[in-house]
Amino acid sequence: MNRYLASLLVIWWCGAAVATIALFIPVYNSYFIVGAIGWSIVIVCTFLVFFEMRRVKAEDKKKENLKSS
Repeated sequence: MNRYLASLLVIWWCGAAVATIALFIPVYNSYFIVGAIGWSIVIVCTFLVFFEMRRVKAEDKKKENLKSS
């Protein structure tokens, strides 16, 4: 696993932690802001993780094609 993907997974878990912490905030405005920040981190990192996995898969496929040629 490359470092970029690993760091994205760590950031994803941090976003999930922020979204979970938001559940314990009693003030609704603060709850909404912190929750939105946490969920936006999770959503963005999810898309980036899938994009990175797709890129790595395409890169591996190119390497296999070069080896077989």
